[in-house]
Order: sequence, then structure tokens, then C-alpha cells
Amino acid sequence: MMNTLNLGKITLGTMRFVDKNLSIKETVKLIEESFNLGINTHHSSFEYNSYSLYANALNKSSCKPHIKHIVKLSSPHFGESKFSAEKLEKLIDNELKHLKVDCIDVLQWLVRSEPINDNDRLSVLLHQKETIEASLSNLKEKGKIKHVFAFPYSVNFAHEVIKLKSVDGIISYLNKSETDYSHFANSVPFIAIRPFFAGKFFNDASNSSESIISDCLDYVYKHKSVKTSIISINTIQQLSQYKNYLKKS
Repeated sequence: MMNTLNLGKITLGTMRFVDKNLSIKETVKLIEESFNLGINTHHSSFEYNSYSLYANALNKSSCKPHIKHIVKLSSPHFGESKFSAEKLEKLIDNELKHLKVDCIDVLQWLVRSEPINDNDRLSVLLHQKETIEASLSNLKEKGKIKHVFAFPYSVNFAHEVIKLKSVDGIISYLNKSETDYSHFANSVPFIAIRPFFAGKFFNDASNSSESIISDCLDYVYKHKSVKTSIISINTIQQLSQYKNYLKKS
């Protein structure tokens, strides 16, 4: 089934639209211009303060029917001790309603604890394995989601969660300074986050932004299992810096 994923090399990260003071008109333009360059996948979460702006702009954009979605949801959430199939399905139903889509292409699933720790989170996997497997499989069978990629928070958790039959891949950090998940990026379907090390790599004044983009993304895609890389793009000017990279890829 993974051969049906077909995500673009760059996924549009929508988290900072409000922080960058984008209007709905500017957001629609950014979505459409991105699509015209080949960016057909978006990453979103109702936890982001940009979610309402993004969803409204998405539904006004001409390319909406052609967009694929990676959506970030957790179960259990902070302060919860157990996975809930009912709560997860309700969260997914809300996403389908707000994004006005029939199916989520990739569920970015998080197992959380408060504070985040492997003991509690691995206990959820161990004691609720059958419930989790049944829930994720059921969501796929209903056509509400296509794929599940786990955000692991730790390498130890990644090793365990990828053993679940209903988990299709790992989504996590990957760049020249954050290499903990390189093994997974070469061995299982992988979605890369933070390819520019939270923007720190752009502090290199000796290289142009386009050169840094190309260098960083070339590094990410040297890992043979990477399906896409999530990147926060917040202006048309910023988007233009990716034009040459997208052309060559």
C-alpha cells in the first residue's frame, strides 16, 4: 500500500502562518503558488494557532481537491494514561469535517505522557497493543485514513512502535545535526521534519539560501526511505527560494 502514498518531495508546513501575520488572501495565494511548483502535500494540526486560518484558506483555494494531507493527532494525549480508539476516531472525524476531505493521507500519530517518558508510553504499547492495532486497522478499513506514521519522541520508542502492523512508518527529525533517526530513514518509510535544524543552518552567511536548501535537502534524500520533508514556508518570497530545487528534482 505504501506505493500509493506518492507525496511530493516537499510538504508545506502550516504551523507558523498566524505567527507571520498572513491574511487569508495571502494564505490562499501561498497554497496555490506552492501547488503550482509541485507542492501537493500539507502538514497541519488543530493544535497550531494557524489551524483555522489554514483550513479556511485551503477551502478557498482552487487546488484543494488535489492536496494530500499529513495530520498530527495524539492518543493518549498529555494527562491521559490510555489509548482511546473512540477519542482518536472523533479527532479524525473533526479533521475530515474541518478540512472538508474524505480521507487523511497520513495520520501522524503521537503517544504522549505527562511528562513525556518512555516508561509510560511503552507501557501503553505493551498493554494496549491489540486495541491500538484494531483501532488503526479499522480507521483504514473505513477509509478515514490511508497510512499511519508514528512520531516517536525517542529512538527506543521508534524501535517498538514500528513493530505494530498498522504503523506504516516513522516521522521525525532528520538533518546533519540531528541524526538519531537516520537508521529508520534508511530502513522504513520515513517523513522528515526540521531539515534545516529549526532554521539554524540559514545562519551560514557564506552560502545563499538556495544553496543551503539544496545542500540540506540533498542530505535528507540520501536516506533511501524518505518520502517527503515537512518545511515551514510562509511567504511567496520564501517559496521562490525552493523553485530551482523543485525543478531539478
